[in-house]
Amino acid sequence: MRAVLLLAVVLAACAQAPVEPEPADSVVPGTIGVVVRQERSAVVVSAARPGNGVRGGDVVLRYNGETVLTPRQFYRLVFDSAPGTVARLEVQREGAALVLEVPVRELDLMPRA
Repeated sequence: MRAVLLLAVVLAACAQAPVEPEPADSVVPGTIGVVVRQERSAVVVSAARPGNGVRGGDVVLRYNGETVLTPRQFYRLVFDSAPGTVARLEVQREGAALVLEVPVRELDLMPRA
């Protein structure tokens, strides 16, 4: 009988305790303003935001030191980058290897009317 009474007291106390809301998901995807495509065994830039140093036709070799093999992998690396940071993008342009530092911005996911 005492166990039942004790259980009732504990349950009543728990029911009156305030419930803390779960924190909102604070993951914000990044973007560097680059669109890529697979071309044979290379990941090639199709379009790029003006002013970030990347050009259409650049072949993406590495993103922050990680070798890029597919567009899907490239986008995952970019999305996982924190907005406000700088990404180190290694590309091949006209036969020369270049290292570009590209600002990562917050990806705008708001629907447009």
